[in-house]
Amino acid sequence: MESPSDCTACGACCFTDRPDWVPVFTVDVERMDERARALTREIDGRRFMRIEHGRCAALGLVGGRYLCSIYPQRPDACHWLQRGSGECLVQVREKRAVADEAMALAQPTQR
Repeated sequence: MESPSDCTACGACCFTDRPDWVPVFTVDVERMDERARALTREIDGRRFMRIEHGRCAALGLVGGRYLCSIYPQRPDACHWLQRGSGECLVQVREKRAVADEAMALAQPTQR
């Protein structure tokens, strides 16, 4: 399996049903502005990015691209995931179809 040539063309890593998918550490909260912090939630005393409709609440589906609305302030867990890494390839293999389906639903119907 090949890694995506561009993360904004894939987005698989941002999709999950797990509410504890993307941990947000204290250093992340300190880096985030109020809008970014509003996209987090606390579960059992730990902070995570909110998951809405099966994907990270910060993820936007715009013009055929997966765009993070808080990219400069994204959590360290997102920084650490490198395109083409073993974990990236697992995410692509397991969730690419879900990400593609979400994108298809987000696109306006073409006539």
